Amino acid sequence: MIFSIQLLIVLLYFLLLLLVGWLTRRFAGTTTDYLIAGRNLGVTLCTAVILGEWLGGMSTVGTAEKAFTSGFFPLWYNVSTATGMVLFGLLLAAVYRRANVHTVGEMLEHLFDRTTRVITSLCFVVAFVILSYIQLQAIGSVAAQVLNLPYATAIVVAGIIVTAYVYFGGMRSIALTNLIHVLLLFATLITVFVVVLVRSGGYGGLFQSLDRAIGAAEAARFRNPFSSGLAPVAAWLLGGILAGFASQASIQPVFAARDIPTARRSSFLSALFIAPVGLLVSTLGIAARAGAAGALPPTAKQTLPFLLMSPSLLPPWLSGLALAGIFAAILSTVAPVLFAVSTILTKDLYQLLGRNVREQRLFRVSRLMVLAIGAITIPLAVFLKGVILDTAYITYAIRGSAAVAVLLGIYWVRRSKPVATALSVSVAMIASTTAALGFVIFEKSITGLLGFHVDKVFAALFFSLFFILLLTALSRGRGRVRDS
Repeated sequence: MIFSIQLLIVLLYFLLLLLVGWLTRRFAGTTTDYLIAGRNLGVTLCTAVILGEWLGGMSTVGTAEKAFTSGFFPLWYNVSTATGMVLFGLLLAAVYRRANVHTVGEMLEHLFDRTTRVITSLCFVVAFVILSYIQLQAIGSVAAQVLNLPYATAIVVAGIIVTAYVYFGGMRSIALTNLIHVLLLFATLITVFVVVLVRSGGYGGLFQSLDRAIGAAEAARFRNPFSSGLAPVAAWLLGGILAGFASQASIQPVFAARDIPTARRSSFLSALFIAPVGLLVSTLGIAARAGAAGALPPTAKQTLPFLLMSPSLLPPWLSGLALAGIFAAILSTVAPVLFAVSTILTKDLYQLLGRNVREQRLFRVSRLMVLAIGAITIPLAVFLKGVILDTAYITYAIRGSAAVAVLLGIYWVRRSKPVATALSVSVAMIASTTAALGFVIFEKSITGLLGFHVDKVFAALFFSLFFILLLTALSRGRGRVRDS
């Protein structure tokens, strides 16, 4: 009975999402309506889409997984992204919205040239396809662990559902479903957090249980958010901050904002909601390690779903809602990320290379791109596996490199001696993307060769800045830099 109630709640939730997507299809009659909601999103919906992009599998399942083995350290993931959105609101939200662009690549064309736009967009496709399949894997893991569904089946079903409702209504569908996602996520997450703390006797009782479970010395490490060292914290902060400056998925709702004040307010509001999630989920991960569920999860990856499904903590109906909340968090990220890839392919590649494409044809292509990306992402999620939070930082490294180009282009490129040229940015994007992927694939070999560990974020930013500064110095006066 417990299993059937929880499964029923999740299935009903998925049906609700499909219904919302189907109902919003009538609001997506043109490419502009479909991709950026006619540039008419208000603060609430704009904030919901931004929140959804950041509060996904990494903020929930991934953070709990890390907290189970390292304590409060992974809360920096949410702190970094929240900080990034505050700075984005201060520095770039108005600039992006004023430019009336559809993609980050389009912004880079304004700052540099068309080649830069195409190359950067291709790098973004790599980053967001990785992020999409990682999120679907999180759904597969949760469904397999707590609902006894086959891992691949859960991924395929979730992938089809999210692809369908994005296909129906585009940005407006994402905005409305993400609002539902965010409300459910916070309601259930806060409820479970309170239940766990009350049952544990507050943080004092929780830490005492942790002392008994893993020993005082190890428990002290868990309580220290800097337990993994300053370098990883710096990498997460830098990656999280810069990723927000050039993340198509979280910036696209800013492009869709009704006006500049809406774009800025939404950025600030999203930060207020993002930051606390790290503390909530890290606490739940620590509680699982302390034995709050009466036993330990089989693996660290199963930490959060194992805790939510514990009959000693939550009644079946509440664990079903909490589980739906976790699925909501993951789907709220899959949707804008998948849509970001389709938007990039439509605007930065298809329309750009096809030149004078008729509006109706472009609209059809934008919808077909959603189906195509869904069809590509689902098999990748089934067959490629990795640690959710670690693998996702490949995308942070790539987006961070693009952010460097955007910042230099906006704030320094108009000077008589530009810091960045079109050629230098194009080469830097290729080099940093290659470095981010290479440092993950050959991490052990590179660490052995260097004699110390280098985070992929630092590697990507190093190559980005190195090639920008070097090639600009060599080609100053010859590289094409726009003045408008």
